[in-house]
Amino acid sequence: MEFLIGVVVTCLIIFGVYVYSKTDKFNKLTRLSFSDWMTQYHYAETHIKHGMSRALILQTFHLAVDLRALTAQEKVELDAGSMKEDPKEILSQWFEHSLPIVEQEIGAHEIEKSEARMIGVFMLVAMKSLTTGEPLHDYLRRFNQ
Repeated sequence: MEFLIGVVVTCLIIFGVYVYSKTDKFNKLTRLSFSDWMTQYHYAETHIKHGMSRALILQTFHLAVDLRALTAQEKVELDAGSMKEDPKEILSQWFEHSLPIVEQEIGAHEIEKSEARMIGVFMLVAMKSLTTGEPLHDYLRRFNQ
């Protein structure tokens, strides 16, 4: 019986380490430049895209709180809501609706060289502006002060 418990505990530990290392890898990718992240995302297999999408969304929310683009309460609500949806679909909406706004405000060159999670914050602010009315350039003005 002790042997069986030991095997189960060992399997759980190995699984936990595997999941953590995958999550950590995806989180670190969000620190790549946006253009490098997009290249990797474009060529990734479906299950990798899922992990990359989830990591970019969650890292965006985390950084957005640090940069005062979100409140802690908004982050909790968005975290919970995003877990119920396909992260690839969420990013697809961000790319379609807010990336053009970000590009208009900061320029394609700046997007290319900025961290993916930072561009994620700008896309999030642009998406929020559709409901709150605060344009991205107002946030950028406050951000740069």
